[in-house]
Amino acid sequence: MSPPLAKVRRPAPLVAAAYLLATAAFLTTFLPRRDRLPDPMATHFSGAGHADGYTALGSFPYVALALLLVPAAVFAGLAYGIGQGRTRALVALGYGLAGFLGYLLCALVLDNARAGRSGEAARLPLWQLGVALAVAAAAGALGWLLAGRDVPAARKPDAGPAAPRLGLREGEAATWTRSIGSRPLRVVGLALALPGAALGLLAGWGAGVGLFIGGLVTFAFSAARVTVDRHGLSAHLPWLPRPRLRIPLARIESATSRHIDALADLGGWGYRVVPGRSGLVLRSGEAIVARLTTGSEFVVTVDDAATAAALLDALAARARDHADAGT
Repeated sequence: MSPPLAKVRRPAPLVAAAYLLATAAFLTTFLPRRDRLPDPMATHFSGAGHADGYTALGSFPYVALALLLVPAAVFAGLAYGIGQGRTRALVALGYGLAGFLGYLLCALVLDNARAGRSGEAARLPLWQLGVALAVAAAAGALGWLLAGRDVPAARKPDAGPAAPRLGLREGEAATWTRSIGSRPLRVVGLALALPGAALGLLAGWGAGVGLFIGGLVTFAFSAARVTVDRHGLSAHLPWLPRPRLRIPLARIESATSRHIDALADLGGWGYRVVPGRSGLVLRSGEAIVARLTTGSEFVVTVDDAATAAALLDALAARARDHADAGT
Protein backbone atom coordinates (compact mmCIF):
# COMPACT_ATOMS: atom_id res chain seq x y z
CA MET A 1 0.00 0.00 0.00
CA SER A 2 1.33 3.45 -0.87
CA PRO A 3 1.77 6.01 1.92
CA PRO A 4 -0.90 8.67 2.48
CA LEU A 5 -0.85 11.54 0.00
CA ALA A 6 -0.01 14.14 2.67
CA LYS A 7 3.16 12.24 3.55
CA VAL A 8 4.66 11.91 0.06
CA ARG A 9 4.36 15.47 -1.18
CA ARG A 10 7.50 17.56 -1.15
CA PRO A 11 6.68 21.08 0.08
CA ALA A 12 9.82 22.81 -1.28
CA PRO A 13 9.26 22.08 -5.01
CA LEU A 14 5.52 22.46 -4.50
CA VAL A 15 5.82 26.05 -3.28
CA ALA A 16 8.55 26.88 -5.81
CA ALA A 17 6.25 25.77 -8.64
CA ALA A 18 3.86 28.66 -7.93
CA TYR A 19 6.64 31.21 -8.46
CA LEU A 20 7.91 29.48 -11.57
CA LEU A 21 4.37 29.68 -12.98
CA ALA A 22 4.14 33.37 -12.05
CA THR A 23 7.56 33.96 -13.66
CA ALA A 24 6.43 32.23 -16.84
CA ALA A 25 3.28 34.38 -16.91
CA PHE A 26 5.34 37.56 -16.47
CA LEU A 27 7.85 36.67 -19.20
CA THR A 28 5.03 35.65 -21.56
CA THR A 29 3.44 39.05 -20.98
CA PHE A 30 6.63 41.15 -21.04
CA LEU A 31 8.77 39.77 -23.88
CA PRO A 32 6.30 40.20 -26.78
CA ARG A 33 5.56 43.80 -25.65
CA ARG A 34 9.08 44.95 -24.81
CA ASP A 35 9.45 47.09 -27.94
CA ARG A 36 6.18 48.90 -27.20
CA LEU A 37 6.96 49.78 -23.58
CA PRO A 38 7.96 53.32 -22.51
CA ASP A 39 11.37 54.07 -21.06
CA PRO A 40 11.24 54.68 -18.15
CA MET A 41 8.26 52.55 -17.23
CA ALA A 42 5.67 53.66 -14.71
CA THR A 43 6.02 51.33 -11.70
CA HIS A 44 4.38 53.27 -8.87
CA PHE A 45 0.93 54.83 -8.82
CA SER A 46 -1.04 57.16 -6.59
CA GLY A 47 -4.34 56.24 -4.99
CA ALA A 48 -6.08 57.79 -7.99
CA GLY A 49 -4.18 55.49 -10.34
CA HIS A 50 -1.80 58.11 -11.80
CA ALA A 51 1.88 57.27 -12.32
CA ASP A 52 4.20 58.88 -9.77
CA GLY A 53 7.26 56.58 -9.84
CA TYR A 54 9.34 55.12 -12.67
CA THR A 55 11.93 52.40 -13.41
CA ALA A 56 14.29 52.21 -16.39
CA LEU A 57 13.08 49.73 -18.99
CA GLY A 58 16.46 47.99 -18.98
CA SER A 59 16.24 47.39 -15.21
CA PHE A 60 12.57 46.50 -14.91
CA PRO A 61 12.72 42.80 -15.95
CA TYR A 62 15.56 42.12 -13.51
CA VAL A 63 13.72 43.82 -10.67
CA ALA A 64 10.56 41.88 -11.55
CA LEU A 65 12.40 38.56 -11.68
CA ALA A 66 14.04 39.29 -8.32
CA LEU A 67 10.61 40.03 -6.83
CA LEU A 68 9.46 36.59 -7.95
CA LEU A 69 12.53 34.40 -7.54
CA VAL A 70 13.75 35.67 -4.16
CA PRO A 71 10.47 34.77 -2.37
CA ALA A 72 10.50 31.47 -4.28
CA ALA A 73 13.91 30.59 -2.85
CA VAL A 74 12.98 31.81 0.65
CA PHE A 75 9.69 29.88 0.82
CA ALA A 76 11.26 26.76 -0.71
CA GLY A 77 14.15 26.97 1.76
CA LEU A 78 11.82 27.33 4.72
CA ALA A 79 9.65 24.46 3.51
CA TYR A 80 12.75 22.29 3.05
CA GLY A 81 14.00 23.18 6.53
CA ILE A 82 10.69 22.48 8.22
CA GLY A 83 10.26 19.14 6.49
CA GLN A 84 7.24 17.22 5.33
CA GLY A 85 3.87 17.26 6.97
CA ARG A 86 3.89 20.65 8.75
CA THR A 87 4.00 23.17 5.93
CA ARG A 88 0.42 23.59 4.77
CA ALA A 89 0.06 27.19 5.95
CA LEU A 90 3.51 28.07 4.57
CA VAL A 91 2.66 26.65 1.15
CA ALA A 92 -0.67 28.52 1.11
CA LEU A 93 1.04 31.80 2.02
CA GLY A 94 3.69 31.23 -0.66
CA TYR A 95 1.05 30.56 -3.30
CA GLY A 96 -0.92 33.63 -2.28
CA LEU A 97 2.13 35.91 -2.56
CA ALA A 98 3.08 34.38 -5.92
CA GLY A 99 -0.41 35.06 -7.27
CA PHE A 100 -0.41 38.63 -5.96
CA LEU A 101 3.02 39.52 -7.36
CA GLY A 102 2.48 37.71 -10.66
CA TYR A 103 -0.79 39.51 -11.36
CA LEU A 104 0.52 42.97 -10.46
CA LEU A 105 3.67 42.58 -12.57
CA CYS A 106 1.65 41.46 -15.59
CA ALA A 107 -0.79 44.33 -15.02
CA LEU A 108 2.12 46.80 -14.94
CA VAL A 109 3.38 45.55 -18.30
CA LEU A 110 -0.06 45.69 -19.93
CA ASP A 111 -0.86 49.17 -18.58
CA ASN A 112 2.49 50.56 -19.72
CA ALA A 113 2.09 48.96 -23.15
CA ARG A 114 -1.27 50.68 -23.54
CA ALA A 115 0.29 54.02 -22.59
CA GLY A 116 2.58 54.02 -25.63
CA ARG A 117 5.91 55.82 -25.40
CA SER A 118 5.05 57.93 -22.36
CA GLY A 119 5.15 56.25 -18.97
CA GLU A 120 3.32 59.25 -17.52
CA ALA A 121 0.22 58.21 -19.46
CA ALA A 122 0.05 54.79 -17.75
CA ARG A 123 -2.82 54.21 -15.34
CA LEU A 124 -3.27 51.52 -12.71
CA PRO A 125 -6.75 51.97 -11.21
CA LEU A 126 -7.41 50.87 -7.66
CA TRP A 127 -9.68 48.03 -8.77
CA GLN A 128 -6.57 46.29 -10.11
CA LEU A 129 -5.36 45.93 -6.52
CA GLY A 130 -8.66 44.30 -5.64
CA VAL A 131 -8.23 41.84 -8.48
CA ALA A 132 -4.67 41.12 -7.33
CA LEU A 133 -5.95 40.33 -3.83
CA ALA A 134 -8.63 38.05 -5.27
CA VAL A 135 -5.99 36.22 -7.33
CA ALA A 136 -3.86 35.91 -4.19
CA ALA A 137 -6.78 34.42 -2.25
CA ALA A 138 -7.52 31.91 -5.02
CA ALA A 139 -3.84 30.96 -5.32
CA GLY A 140 -3.53 30.59 -1.56
CA ALA A 141 -6.57 28.30 -1.48
CA LEU A 142 -5.01 26.21 -4.26
CA GLY A 143 -1.76 25.95 -2.30
CA TRP A 144 -3.71 24.91 0.81
CA LEU A 145 -5.40 22.10 -1.12
CA LEU A 146 -2.26 20.93 -2.90
CA ALA A 147 -0.20 20.82 0.31
CA GLY A 148 -2.47 18.23 1.89
CA ARG A 149 -3.07 17.81 5.59
CA ASP A 150 -0.34 18.57 8.08
CA VAL A 151 1.07 15.54 9.86
CA PRO A 152 1.91 16.38 13.50
CA ALA A 153 5.48 15.65 14.42
CA ALA A 154 6.05 13.00 17.03
CA ARG A 155 6.86 14.78 20.27
CA LYS A 156 9.37 13.44 22.73
CA PRO A 157 8.81 13.70 26.48
CA ASP A 158 9.15 17.23 27.87
CA ALA A 159 10.58 16.30 31.24
CA GLY A 160 13.42 14.42 32.83
CA PRO A 161 17.18 14.63 32.48
CA ALA A 162 18.59 12.98 29.39
CA ALA A 163 21.77 11.95 31.25
CA PRO A 164 22.81 11.61 34.90
CA ARG A 165 24.61 14.53 36.50
CA LEU A 166 28.35 14.29 36.05
CA GLY A 167 30.40 13.85 39.18
CA LEU A 168 32.87 16.73 39.51
CA ARG A 169 35.46 16.72 42.24
CA GLU A 170 36.23 19.92 44.10
CA GLY A 171 38.44 22.12 41.97
CA GLU A 172 38.06 19.92 38.90
CA ALA A 173 37.51 21.87 35.66
CA ALA A 174 35.55 20.65 32.62
CA THR A 175 34.52 22.26 29.35
CA TRP A 176 32.18 21.10 26.61
CA THR A 177 31.92 22.90 23.24
CA ARG A 178 30.36 22.18 19.86
CA SER A 179 29.30 24.09 16.73
CA ILE A 180 25.78 24.05 15.27
CA GLY A 181 24.42 25.37 11.97
CA SER A 182 20.96 26.19 10.62
CA ARG A 183 20.04 24.84 7.19
CA PRO A 184 16.93 27.07 6.80
CA LEU A 185 18.83 30.25 7.67
CA ARG A 186 21.66 29.36 5.29
CA VAL A 187 19.20 28.75 2.47
CA VAL A 188 17.40 32.03 3.17
CA GLY A 189 20.71 33.89 3.38
CA LEU A 190 21.87 32.58 0.02
CA ALA A 191 18.41 33.15 -1.46
CA LEU A 192 18.72 36.83 -0.58
CA ALA A 193 22.44 37.45 -1.20
CA LEU A 194 22.84 35.79 -4.62
CA PRO A 195 19.87 37.52 -6.32
CA GLY A 196 20.90 40.76 -4.61
CA ALA A 197 24.37 40.50 -6.13
CA ALA A 198 22.96 39.64 -9.56
CA LEU A 199 20.44 42.47 -9.37
CA GLY A 200 23.21 44.89 -8.37
CA LEU A 201 25.38 43.89 -11.32
CA LEU A 202 22.54 44.02 -13.83
CA ALA A 203 20.38 46.91 -12.60
CA GLY A 204 22.67 48.93 -10.33
CA TRP A 205 23.74 48.41 -6.72
CA GLY A 206 21.03 50.71 -5.45
CA ALA A 207 18.52 48.04 -6.48
CA GLY A 208 20.34 45.04 -5.03
CA VAL A 209 22.31 46.22 -2.01
CA GLY A 210 19.47 45.68 0.48
CA LEU A 211 18.97 42.06 -0.56
CA PHE A 212 22.70 41.42 -0.67
CA ILE A 213 23.46 42.80 2.80
CA GLY A 214 20.37 41.17 4.31
CA GLY A 215 21.45 37.83 2.86
CA LEU A 216 24.99 38.14 4.18
CA VAL A 217 23.76 39.01 7.68
CA THR A 218 21.30 36.11 7.68
CA PHE A 219 23.98 33.69 6.49
CA ALA A 220 26.50 35.00 9.04
CA PHE A 221 24.09 34.32 11.90
CA SER A 222 23.18 30.83 10.67
CA ALA A 223 25.82 29.13 12.86
CA ALA A 224 27.01 29.30 16.46
CA ARG A 225 29.56 27.73 18.80
CA VAL A 226 27.97 26.58 22.06
CA THR A 227 30.09 26.19 25.20
CA VAL A 228 29.43 24.88 28.71
CA ASP A 229 32.13 25.65 31.29
CA ARG A 230 32.67 27.21 34.72
CA HIS A 231 31.18 30.47 33.43
CA GLY A 232 27.86 28.85 32.47
CA LEU A 233 26.19 28.35 29.09
CA SER A 234 27.34 30.59 26.24
CA ALA A 235 27.04 30.88 22.46
CA HIS A 236 28.74 33.06 19.88
CA LEU A 237 29.45 33.14 16.15
CA PRO A 238 32.08 30.51 15.25
CA TRP A 239 34.44 33.08 13.72
CA LEU A 240 33.90 35.93 16.21
CA PRO A 241 34.25 35.91 20.02
CA ARG A 242 31.79 38.80 20.26
CA PRO A 243 28.89 39.30 20.51
CA ARG A 244 28.46 36.49 23.04
CA LEU A 245 25.23 35.22 24.57
CA ARG A 246 25.85 33.96 28.11
CA ILE A 247 23.71 32.48 30.89
CA PRO A 248 25.85 32.41 34.09
CA LEU A 249 25.71 29.48 36.52
CA ALA A 250 24.13 31.67 39.18
CA ARG A 251 20.99 31.98 37.03
CA ILE A 252 20.64 28.23 36.36
CA GLU A 253 18.52 26.07 38.66
CA SER A 254 18.98 22.82 36.74
CA ALA A 255 19.67 21.55 33.22
CA THR A 256 18.27 18.70 31.13
CA SER A 257 18.10 17.86 27.44
CA ARG A 258 15.05 17.18 25.29
CA HIS A 259 13.70 17.48 21.77
CA ILE A 260 12.76 21.02 20.68
CA ASP A 261 10.67 21.84 17.62
CA ALA A 262 11.79 25.23 16.28
CA LEU A 263 8.34 26.26 15.03
CA ALA A 264 6.06 24.59 17.54
CA ASP A 265 8.09 25.44 20.66
CA LEU A 266 9.63 28.82 19.82
CA GLY A 267 7.96 30.04 16.63
CA GLY A 268 10.98 29.93 14.29
CA TRP A 269 14.75 30.00 14.03
CA GLY A 270 17.38 32.26 15.54
CA TYR A 271 17.26 33.95 18.93
CA ARG A 272 13.67 33.49 20.08
CA VAL A 273 11.59 34.70 23.02
CA VAL A 274 8.14 33.31 23.88
CA PRO A 275 6.26 33.35 27.20
CA GLY A 276 8.16 31.20 29.69
CA ARG A 277 10.94 30.26 27.27
CA SER A 278 13.75 31.82 25.26
CA GLY A 279 16.86 30.58 23.54
CA LEU A 280 18.98 30.09 20.46
CA VAL A 281 17.25 27.72 18.06
CA LEU A 282 19.06 27.08 14.78
CA ARG A 283 17.26 23.83 14.01
CA SER A 284 14.79 21.38 15.47
CA GLY A 285 16.24 18.51 17.46
CA GLU A 286 17.91 17.75 20.77
CA ALA A 287 18.60 20.78 22.91
CA ILE A 288 20.13 21.89 26.20
CA VAL A 289 17.26 23.07 28.39
CA ALA A 290 18.33 25.20 31.35
CA ARG A 291 15.71 25.86 34.02
CA LEU A 292 16.47 29.36 35.30
CA THR A 293 16.02 30.68 38.82
CA THR A 294 13.22 32.90 37.47
CA GLY A 295 11.20 29.80 36.57
CA SER A 296 11.58 30.24 32.81
CA GLU A 297 13.61 28.07 30.42
CA PHE A 298 16.56 28.87 28.19
CA VAL A 299 17.18 26.41 25.35
CA VAL A 300 19.95 25.89 22.81
CA THR A 301 19.57 23.28 20.08
CA VAL A 302 22.85 21.46 19.53
CA ASP A 303 24.18 17.94 18.96
CA ASP A 304 25.23 15.92 22.02
CA ALA A 305 22.95 18.06 24.16
CA ALA A 306 22.66 15.29 26.78
CA THR A 307 26.35 15.47 27.66
CA ALA A 308 26.31 19.28 27.72
CA ALA A 309 23.20 19.35 29.94
CA ALA A 310 24.69 16.84 32.38
CA LEU A 311 27.85 18.93 32.73
CA LEU A 312 25.89 22.18 33.06
CA ASP A 313 23.67 20.64 35.74
CA ALA A 314 26.75 19.49 37.71
CA LEU A 315 28.47 22.88 37.40
CA ALA A 316 25.32 24.73 38.48
CA ALA A 317 24.86 22.42 41.49
CA ARG A 318 28.47 22.94 42.56
CA ALA A 319 28.14 26.71 42.20
CA ARG A 320 25.02 26.64 44.43
CA ASP A 321 26.84 24.56 47.05
CA HIS A 322 29.65 27.12 47.12
CA ALA A 323 27.17 29.96 47.43
CA ASP A 324 25.36 28.23 50.31
CA ALA A 325 28.65 27.61 52.08
CA GLY A 326 29.59 31.27 51.68
CA THR A 327 32.72 30.53 49.67
